[in-house]
Amino acid sequence: MSASAPGPAPAQEPAAMPGPAATSAPPAPRADTTLVAALRADLSAAGFSHDHLAELLGEVILSALDRDQFVPGQLRVQELLDAAAADSLPADPAAVLSGLWLFGMEITVAQVEQALPRTGIQGLLRLELVQAQSHDDGELCRPSVDLRPYQAEQQDGVADLWVASDLSSHQLQGALPAEHVLGIGRASLTLAASIHRRPVSAALEIGTGCGIQLMHLLDHAEHVVATDLSARALDFTAFNLLLNAPELRLDPENLGARVQLLQGSLFDPVAERTFDLIVSNPPFVVTPRPADEDPAARYTYRDGGRRGDLLMEELTSQLPRFLSDGGTAQLLGNWEIPEGADWDTRPRLWCEQLEGEAPVDAWFIQRDQQDADEYAETWLRDASTERDIAQYRLRYAAYLQDFDSRGVEAVGFGMIWMRRRSAADAAMMSPWRRFEEISGPVDQPLGPVIGGTVARAEAVARDAEAVLDSALVVAGDVTEERHQRFGAVHPEVIVARQGAGLRRSRPVSSAAAGLLGAADGEFAAAQLATAVASLMDDQPADGADLEQALRTETLELYVEGYLTRS
Repeated sequence: MSASAPGPAPAQEPAAMPGPAATSAPPAPRADTTLVAALRADLSAAGFSHDHLAELLGEVILSALDRDQFVPGQLRVQELLDAAAADSLPADPAAVLSGLWLFGMEITVAQVEQALPRTGIQGLLRLELVQAQSHDDGELCRPSVDLRPYQAEQQDGVADLWVASDLSSHQLQGALPAEHVLGIGRASLTLAASIHRRPVSAALEIGTGCGIQLMHLLDHAEHVVATDLSARALDFTAFNLLLNAPELRLDPENLGARVQLLQGSLFDPVAERTFDLIVSNPPFVVTPRPADEDPAARYTYRDGGRRGDLLMEELTSQLPRFLSDGGTAQLLGNWEIPEGADWDTRPRLWCEQLEGEAPVDAWFIQRDQQDADEYAETWLRDASTERDIAQYRLRYAAYLQDFDSRGVEAVGFGMIWMRRRSAADAAMMSPWRRFEEISGPVDQPLGPVIGGTVARAEAVARDAEAVLDSALVVAGDVTEERHQRFGAVHPEVIVARQGAGLRRSRPVSSAAAGLLGAADGEFAAAQLATAVASLMDDQPADGADLEQALRTETLELYVEGYLTRS
């Protein structure tokens, strides 16, 4: 899925080249084992890594790049190149490569040859990574792809990788080509940081794009299958795997020993197979379907070719049959919100459709919501459609008419976690479902938080009394807020707030606040519930009602991580 990509080079900046018109997608990089090995050695020797670039360029410039702004980086690189030329010294290789691949600047062939001596300009041309053009002042080099450093968290530390993708919309003239392959963006980073990473035998990624999730999966999965409808995307993935083979513990001469790349839609390429983990940042964007639609014009990186959110419905309904017993799935997605309906109307319907499959746990978290107008503007801007004002207006109208035809008021975006119950678990407990809206800031990585929440929810589903019979304590990041009008004797609202992870906040009853205040690990939660209920002045005639309500609230606080076992 799309997220932020590097911004445009300013027209007045002499060191920047205008991008090519986006009429058709250029060739994807070639996975030439020998040349890629030479490039890997050159990039490493050049210090083309996040840490070195932060030192060379500064965090402010890298932050600007994250906001799609090239100008600060262009000015800094030009300053470095001019200073080296003034002193008759070779330019810093990392500055040369940053100017070429990060900031879209004109770089002389001589500078590129100096920065990448093993690969050379001919090697780069054969790999389809650059274009060379003759000018009055010599041969100049321009990027054919976006190639940048990427730091990936692994089990044994941080791995320095490189990722190639298509040039962003800000480096091209006109709208994106239909076969565009996205690079590193906020959505892909969000998914990568939210995966509960556990060792698995077999994993599947649906819609791999340039392979970001796949590279993370290889750190904890013995074998990974990655699918994509786009052959170009799979070519980019193959190149990125080869480029990073040592860090990913792959044999460059035999990538297939651990990775299988398959072309096709959704689960079509893996029929009859099951996996311990499935991840996906699928082409979930709701897109109008005109009667005269040309399928070849669809943006394959974001448009699954279905009407409305039917692709997400199809994906979630099919997932269970491709999961092994106990297997899990994590994905991002959109869901339409009908007029006057709750945000989780569609996700709940999808879960109801799972009842015929093996028992499946499901957890939906809505992170954002846009009304129809905002949604149309977001995705028209994503593909730079506004550069053709006539097309922009036509497509904007098509979006609004499409939403209106189905009574759609807004579209939600968020994360989905699912698990297929094992036969033994299915016999012991019913599947559990969670639907929650968390629109505020969160602390990444969320993977451990997701895993912890799932483990606690499973413990409650398996044996709620065993949880209540254990000693619980308030998590270290949880604080209490009390709100009341001036002069009031008692607080009217008591809020428990998490300072880490999903950073939830929720109102709690006076009874629950009393239990939280006493939960120091000395007594079991059930004992505290009985004691607190007996002390409440406003308890009903049947004190058991209050105690039962408090027990239920305590279990909710435990599942969400406000309370943990001591």
